[in-house]
Amino acid sequence: MANKKDLIINAFKDRSSVTSQELASYFRKEDINATDESIRKRISRLKSSGLLVSIRQGVYALDGKPQFMPVSDTFMQKLAKIFTTAYPEINSCVWPSSWLYEFMIHQPARYFYLFETEPDMIETTFNLFKDNGINAWLNPNEQTMQLYVLGNKNAVVVKPLITRAPLIKSRKVNFPMLEKMLVDAWVDKKFFYFLQGSELSTIFNFAFSQFAINDSRLLSYARRRGVEKEIEQYIKKRINPNDTLVLND
Repeated sequence: MANKKDLIINAFKDRSSVTSQELASYFRKEDINATDESIRKRISRLKSSGLLVSIRQGVYALDGKPQFMPVSDTFMQKLAKIFTTAYPEINSCVWPSSWLYEFMIHQPARYFYLFETEPDMIETTFNLFKDNGINAWLNPNEQTMQLYVLGNKNAVVVKPLITRAPLIKSRKVNFPMLEKMLVDAWVDKKFFYFLQGSELSTIFNFAFSQFAINDSRLLSYARRRGVEKEIEQYIKKRINPNDTLVLND
């Protein structure tokens, strides 16, 4: 005999999402005496068990996708240590462009690191890295990227960190959430000039198909970068609707 979880999955099979109202209606068919409070508790238990995943307020996915959780390498940790030792209270993050390559079919052989910090600290950070023997570049243009940055091992692009950028913070190193990486790849064409067009489409489609994307976080950050409407329209047109299921905070 099927358990209650199996029955719920079967009741909403072939559905990419389900609303709290639809769940309430389903529960009341099972139990005509079900109260609003009992339904809220049942939904909460299903969320805790992992069967339901919040997409946005009152909307759930029945099959959650994993969060993108990359692992920092020793060079990232070195950069973070140099910076935080000198400026422990200043916000920053670091990540390699190769993390985006994981979503591509044909992965570029060359990659670089991005170190982002508060706008009034980027020149200071650039000088700090230079003093420590780091191959750093201060907010380079596309030509410099092509001629010099991508040709060097462990090249570091120092650039401004956007206010309230979505970050994963840890004791050793802060790095961006997937939503930030996608928006940055879209906006920062001078750094990611080789990831535009079909390559950028591949990155977005693979990221959405394989990982949980938080829609409000993605579009909020895109708004701060001035591309909210562009990205929202792109997702509606180009991303499979079944792949736009996203986790909400």
